[in-house]
Amino acid sequence: MATVEERKVHRTTVDIDVDALEEAKTVLGTTGYRDTVNGALREVARIAKLRQLADRIRRGEAFAPSPEELAEMRKPRYP
Repeated sequence: MATVEERKVHRTTVDIDVDALEEAKTVLGTTGYRDTVNGALREVARIAKLRQLADRIRRGEAFAPSPEELAEMRKPRYP
């Protein structure tokens, strides 16, 4: 992952639901506000991509490996 200096960063002020922030910190395993908010934003984007892929698989537009193929892919490649 790129460092903060390598990523485009926008500094802003925003009111945040503290209870939601604390819950997100627990779920994400983060400690600071910035890491938690950035992690939550990345997680939302990741979930959206997974949903799009699942929709494509359901429509037969994307490859979905079988359980056997997944097991083979998960085997260690190094002795």
